Amino acid sequence: MLAAWRLRVPARPLRALGRGDSAPLRAWLGAESALRLAEARRDARVDLAALEALGARLVTPGDPDWPRGFDDLADPPAFLAVRGRLAAGGIAVVGARDASERACAFANALARAIGRPVVSGLAHGVDAAAHRGALAAGVATIAYVGTGIARTFPPEHEALADAIVAGGGAVAAERAPHDPATRWSLVRRDRLQAAHADAVVLVESDADGGAMHTLRFAERSGRPRFALESDAGGNRAALAAGADRLPWDAQRAASHILSVIPGLEVS
Repeated sequence: MLAAWRLRVPARPLRALGRGDSAPLRAWLGAESALRLAEARRDARVDLAALEALGARLVTPGDPDWPRGFDDLADPPAFLAVRGRLAAGGIAVVGARDASERACAFANALARAIGRPVVSGLAHGVDAAAHRGALAAGVATIAYVGTGIARTFPPEHEALADAIVAGGGAVAAERAPHDPATRWSLVRRDRLQAAHADAVVLVESDADGGAMHTLRFAERSGRPRFALESDAGGNRAALAAGADRLPWDAQRAASHILSVIPGLEVS
């Protein structure tokens, strides 16, 4: 099973394998399956050693802390590599890396006010501001990253990643420990943010910004979507597409978010 992680085997063949049906996995592997599996097993041993050195672990479907929202994904990950503790649910706070000072201040204040785990992506701008706000409030925060967890992207956020883990949150990835970030992997991690969270808040983004991927994944997964009133193209597009409008007052915004999400109450 661990070798399958190295091979990026989709979740469905792995679930079939767990039921004793290896045919989907063999079909996915193709004619060179024996060689590919042998190489993957070797690489998986290296990966496990790297995870152990980091104090990290693999979390798999069925584990107690496997995010329940991943069941809503058409293409859920087969495994997660995790440093720290994966708090359940929470609010994803996303936005541009080059967001305005006002937007970053709002993200920080909202994370302090929301009183629930904060999910984001460890990037510059809105992501970092939200993580830091949660840490300041003593609230768990989860960073889904597009690298392996033995790397930090951007590198200058290594101390922030360590603080997230030390503060009771987690850094999580579906990639092998030393994998670099790619454009594809950064988009893929956006779906994990949306699926993990109970709702997604867009703070500020251009219409073609990476945060818009998270918002689109939230819509596909049936998550409530919120966006700040803003002239930013992404915010205008999100509001036009049905996202709930938020005020720039973080306390009022937090109260509104919690009041409309089923199962959550205002603290």
